[in-house]
Amino acid sequence: MAITILDVPTLEGADCVRVISSALRIVPGIVGVQVDVQRKQVVVDFDSALINEVQVIELCRDTGYAPK
Repeated sequence: MAITILDVPTLEGADCVRVISSALRIVPGIVGVQVDVQRKQVVVDFDSALINEVQVIELCRDTGYAPK
């Protein structure tokens, strides 16, 4: 298991949380997603045997919220 913390400066509200959470939680290998709008961070727990950090970043970017 691994954890990555993504800084996402464009996070602003409940819609952001819903979009990112919904998109990432359905991906095999992602175990948990926490979106913190105040800190503008997305914390992703994932199984590194199934998915890697670069893929997690790309998946977040694909939602329209690009990590820096």
